[in-house]
Amino acid sequence: MKNSFFVILLLISITAILSVTYYPACSSSYSSIVDALKSIGVDSSFSNRQSIASLNGISNYSGTPAQNIELLNKLKNGLLIKSTSGGSTEPTPTNPTSTNSMIKKIEQSTKYASKKNTLSIIGTLLLNKGYEPSFVAGILGNIYHEGSIGMFESSAYIKNPSAEPQYLKYMDSLYSYRSKYSGKCITDVSLNELSKVLEKLKANNWKQGKFGLGCVQWTGGRTYSLFQLYRKECSNCDKISLNQATSAEGKMLIQEFSGDYKYIYNQWKNNNSNTNTATAAYNAGHIICVKYEVPADYNNKAITRGNTAKELYNIMTS
Repeated sequence: MKNSFFVILLLISITAILSVTYYPACSSSYSSIVDALKSIGVDSSFSNRQSIASLNGISNYSGTPAQNIELLNKLKNGLLIKSTSGGSTEPTPTNPTSTNSMIKKIEQSTKYASKKNTLSIIGTLLLNKGYEPSFVAGILGNIYHEGSIGMFESSAYIKNPSAEPQYLKYMDSLYSYRSKYSGKCITDVSLNELSKVLEKLKANNWKQGKFGLGCVQWTGGRTYSLFQLYRKECSNCDKISLNQATSAEGKMLIQEFSGDYKYIYNQWKNNNSNTNTATAAYNAGHIICVKYEVPADYNNKAITRGNTAKELYNIMTS
């Protein structure tokens, strides 16, 4: 009987060891556990750090420098035990067949024909990454009202010049923005020349000049981050292809929603017990407008974009 008892204990111990999973190692350059967790798409809130600390043998976690360094060192070495409660909410990849079916329905919709390519490309990427169709519809509902892949914000307020934002007037006057960039695609401009413009705007901390770029119309420092991805995709060439620009913008979206903006996805999922509904799609479109896109008059625009997301979801799942 004693031997059987010890065998059972041994099997339980082995099972427990094998069931332990670890977070992927972060870059050794990080000096902050908060930034390090964000870099791998993990909720870095104090409450989740408490859960992670407890799993890793740190009792009474209060966020002291010594406790944070211990967590950080474990994470750098790939030895930080993963929390299964509360923290990171990871999407589950969608079946390729269902992805193709949903995207095909968007492509066949006459109402969204003007942005068919952008919506289908970004939609496929996000569904394959594992985001729920309703959340994807929320992103696409915002993109539909924002921009297209590689597209520069237009400064051609011909019929109503007074409506042109001050930051675009600044760009027009100092950088010939209207003739060189306004309404054009990134594939049609010199990346080397654009790089010089962005470096000057960055040096001034984006206080006066900026512009929207791409399907999300990223601005300011986010435009700069997108541009770095463009350059990486085309190996620092002066010109970029549409396929390369598409890849860069897809990576930008994934990078943001698994990093600094992951809380939006987590909050949406926590507030929607059933994500397989048109209501969940509306809520996704609404929160993405208010907390991710943040356009002028975002409260009213969030309603419109929520309804667009709802309609796209119904098309995708019909």
